[in-house]
Amino acid sequence: MKNFFLLVPCVFILIFITSCTEKKPDLNEIFPNKLNLSDQGVPVSILTPEDIDVKNNSDNFMIDVLLQSKSYHIQIYGQTATSLSCNTLAEEKKEEVKLSDPNFKAIIKEDDCGFIYELQVPGDTTKCYNFAYFRIQGDKSFDFSTTAGRRVPFTLSEVLNMYEAVINQE
Repeated sequence: MKNFFLLVPCVFILIFITSCTEKKPDLNEIFPNKLNLSDQGVPVSILTPEDIDVKNNSDNFMIDVLLQSKSYHIQIYGQTATSLSCNTLAEEKKEEVKLSDPNFKAIIKEDDCGFIYELQVPGDTTKCYNFAYFRIQGDKSFDFSTTAGRRVPFTLSEVLNMYEAVINQE
């Protein structure tokens, strides 16, 4: 009986704590638009915000498509694949970023075909986050990334959401 009186308050406390935690929004709520990019030369559908702006700067040699809105910026490059392994392309890109970008700080998240990384200019407290993700389709490789070329850096949360949208492409 003594245990019962101890158990009841613990159950109520547990219910209270779990009901107060904020539910993380679903990716489909954050990016409600499923954009088919086949007409842009990229054979995928990807989740985007409703107010997405698509710019196609492709030429005879390379596919170059930019998807952007206020908190969404994905650059897609497509070309003849130099490797049939997305993992190999991701590893090569990771090494390139580490060696060539003096602002590189750390790899935040890694998957078979991509990664998220942190940048920080020495002497500045602002952290920037970018990602690179690769997809092989036939004899073409597609490089999905965000860029530091934007004037306002993305938060880690924004980059994680874009990265998930890219990973979950169809």
